[in-house]
Amino acid sequence: MNKYVSSIATVLLLALIYIVSQRVTSGEEYENVEEMEFVTIENGNFAIGDTPFRFAGTNAYYLPNYVKLDSIFVESTFAAFADAGISVIRMWAFYDGFDCGYSSVDIEENVIQTSAGVYSERALRDLDFVIARGKQRNMKFILPFINYWDELGGICQYNTWAGATDPSTNMEFFLSNPDTQKWFKEYVYMLLNRVNVYTGVAYKDEPAIHSWQIMIEGRYPGENPEILRDWYREMAIYIKSIDTNHLVGTGEEGFDEGEPSAYSLDEYSNLYPLRANEGSSYLLNTEIPEIDYGNAHWYPSEYGYGHRVTPEMLRAQRAWLTDHARIAKQLEKPFVLGEYGFPGWGDERVVIMYDSLWSVAEEIELDGSLLWQFTTDYIKCVEFGGNICWPGGRKDSVLYHNFKHHIGGLQH
Repeated sequence: MNKYVSSIATVLLLALIYIVSQRVTSGEEYENVEEMEFVTIENGNFAIGDTPFRFAGTNAYYLPNYVKLDSIFVESTFAAFADAGISVIRMWAFYDGFDCGYSSVDIEENVIQTSAGVYSERALRDLDFVIARGKQRNMKFILPFINYWDELGGICQYNTWAGATDPSTNMEFFLSNPDTQKWFKEYVYMLLNRVNVYTGVAYKDEPAIHSWQIMIEGRYPGENPEILRDWYREMAIYIKSIDTNHLVGTGEEGFDEGEPSAYSLDEYSNLYPLRANEGSSYLLNTEIPEIDYGNAHWYPSEYGYGHRVTPEMLRAQRAWLTDHARIAKQLEKPFVLGEYGFPGWGDERVVIMYDSLWSVAEEIELDGSLLWQFTTDYIKCVEFGGNICWPGGRKDSVLYHNFKHHIGGLQH
């Protein structure tokens, strides 16, 4: 009896997968998708048409990889995002090589750039699929081109291809080597000009893309932040020479150098993020004319505030959001908190920190924020303790419903 039930279930599952695959490959269901508009900036705010556009969303870097594993999971994830009211997703638009990051230990990873300048059409189609599915639900994507860290290849992979002996997070080699810079620009060019096989729309013409980000958490430790600033500007100019429709951000963490007086210094019990010596300056980067919005991340446990939620940490958290938003507004630009999280495994510390952060975000009418991460998958749930897991993994009921309430509150 059990074997029979199992066989029936298997047949039904295979049939469902076949139906989904037929719908995906036909492309017919994308023909009548409601017309979307590009995100623009009006009076220092994101806008869609004449309407200000604020969002609280999530990072979901893994979605293109999961298409290869199980497209049905991707469908259920989008359904959960829609139920929560999420309208913006930040997702990696790259996966480079087999020498660094996850793919170095798992050849089944869904690598896009299999070697320098060589791209997997199958993996790109999986990226196409996620964007098309999100577009159906009127969702938008923030898409970075490369990682500073080794995950999914990063600059480590470009440096390895170019023969670096110390490739991991080696920004000096990456920025100075003509091959790494050529390959990176070629990847950007390829992706901007790619036509999505499901929607028939080139990425550079796709309104479901909110913006591009140049690099995830770029750093150049110990060096003059003007070097990284100048490279961001070079890349932003290059992107906009191909794509005149989309906004461009740096993807940075929001660090600065030398404890600038532009910040509320007295509100920070630990000044590391403001004198990080990581070769990156939020002030300089946000001033770049071709960079359209300010971007920062917030991980207090990694930025010197420990693993306890204290009044000092919450005061610094408020200052971090308000300072970065104010600096961007002075430049008539929006501000996005591109990642935030606290590794408390869904416990009371996470609830207190997130509720406080969401309260500040609504108070200052933050332009956008992206949790790391809201997930329905048990594997991703345990990947980072600050993830909100619903309904799979942990049952983070309080966190989930508070997050959902915040999404609606910030949007409206």
